[in-house]
Amino acid sequence: MMAYLLKYMSLRARGEPVRWVLKVIGVDYTEETFDIFKEWPTRKHEFKFRKVPVLMVDGEQLHQTTVICRFLGERHNLASGDLWTITRQMEVVEALHDLTNSMGMALLARIQGNEERQRVMTGLTEVQFPVVLSNIECRITDRGWILSQQMTWVDVFIAAYLDVYENYFPGVVGRFPLCEALRRRVQDIPIIKTWRQERPAWHPFEDPKGLVAPSDGSQ
Repeated sequence: MMAYLLKYMSLRARGEPVRWVLKVIGVDYTEETFDIFKEWPTRKHEFKFRKVPVLMVDGEQLHQTTVICRFLGERHNLASGDLWTITRQMEVVEALHDLTNSMGMALLARIQGNEERQRVMTGLTEVQFPVVLSNIECRITDRGWILSQQMTWVDVFIAAYLDVYENYFPGVVGRFPLCEALRRRVQDIPIIKTWRQERPAWHPFEDPKGLVAPSDGSQ
């Protein structure tokens, strides 16, 4: 059995999908976290791409959230065996993951006190989020999973991000009933339910409270 060590900042963000997948596949792992402001600048050089999350797999660094989650799903039999299905699933995985770019810039702008940039980046994310959700919605099968008759790592990955983004844009996920059902179904997995109750509170950097609404006031 491989030994896993997850290294990430003390944030939910791009690390949360990895945590959820690790928990659902039921493997033992440890996590090392560090503060984005106090520790990350001096530790960045430890990582080959100067980015995290990183999953240490028997001493080797594995980078990129989507790559890590796909590896775990395929390694631990929580993945589709059909190439075309996997490819179509990856479309929505990458589309949802892309939102972290504009959302991250919005959060950084807030810390920097740049209210205008914060408003613009939050607005861009808010506009794109329903577009991504609509594409996930039409891929959910009658069994409630994404392009599958049984749960795969993709469902866990998507639900983890929806759990985060529902806090930034309350009510948006609920406009897509199949997405909402998927989110709740994964959240109700006992180990995920326990994690959501016990996980650390939001780091101030990513706390949803106080984000500036888009200038046009759209919801």
